Amino acid sequence: MADRLMLAQAIAAAAALLLPAGSSAQGLTDPTRPPLELMRAPAAGAAPRLPLQSILLSSARKGAIINGQYVALGGSYGKAKLVKITATEVTLKSDGTLEVLQLYPPMKKTSAASDAAGKPERAVTRP
Repeated sequence: MADRLMLAQAIAAAAALLLPAGSSAQGLTDPTRPPLELMRAPAAGAAPRLPLQSILLSSARKGAIINGQYVALGGSYGKAKLVKITATEVTLKSDGTLEVLQLYPPMKKTSAASDAAGKPERAVTRP
């Protein structure tokens, strides 16, 4: 009986040594994590960018989530007032100046390789 117990312990120890420790496994990324450009600290002298996170348009309400705070159309975000909402951007007005926050970064148009007919194609890339 003691021999069987020792044999079982020896097999379990050998199996534990042979199994990978998990150090080579790649960690999973969080799909709900904000993009890296929003998480980086702004450069010295650069104006901080207000992150527009979501736009809510319905017959019941119109508003936006700016830096984690819900702001209704006509409502205030800090010293600024939300004066306009479209499907992709909102406009804040403060001290007579307008600031447009875009939900998506602006797209740059670049030319891609020619297709088989020799006509150049247009590709759209995000920064």
